[in-house]
Amino acid sequence: GGAALPRVVVGAFLACYIIVYGQMQAFTPQLVLIPLKQSPPNKYAEILWGFANMIPTTVLGILVYSLDAFKQHNASEMLATMITGIAVFALLFAVNSSIHSYLVVRYAEGNKVAQSVGFYYMSNAAGRLMGTLVSGALYTYVGNDVNQGIGACFFAGTVSCFLGTIITFKINDDKAGLRCGSCLTIVDGEFEEADGPPPGHE
Repeated sequence: GGAALPRVVVGAFLACYIIVYGQMQAFTPQLVLIPLKQSPPNKYAEILWGFANMIPTTVLGILVYSLDAFKQHNASEMLATMITGIAVFALLFAVNSSIHSYLVVRYAEGNKVAQSVGFYYMSNAAGRLMGTLVSGALYTYVGNDVNQGIGACFFAGTVSCFLGTIITFKINDDKAGLRCGSCLTIVDGEFEEADGPPPGHE
């Protein structure tokens, strides 16, 4: 089952993923938020990018279940589909992560910044642990084929992202607006002009 790749190739792919993800996260303010007039980011910026983050996982899940390449275990087509989808996901997820890192400080209460950042990283680590356990269970036990397990993992990622995005609506920051560039206003509000790129490193 699967693509039957050597461990060295899998490790190299993961290393490339981490490098691309980290670089995109570092340059999100300059490449994305400032050009789109979303700097400094607010809860609506995170909601927008949270919904965008669901697109690649949803599409990948559908493709895994529907494409003949996965049903017939055509390794080259499977890899092309997976690598493309995961690369898009890495870029969008890096934007989300950059915004998270800024907002956790922005919304911290006065002298509780260190505590808020600590809880953020604690929940981050707990989420990664749970993601590893749940995805491992889904991959192992869903369906009669490993590809069905992979598809289930993608859909689980979509559900998790959806829940996180919905929870973001509860943040008390309704005065802030949301723009996508100079010409498009999605949510009217009080817009802040950035003096410089906001922090965006995890």
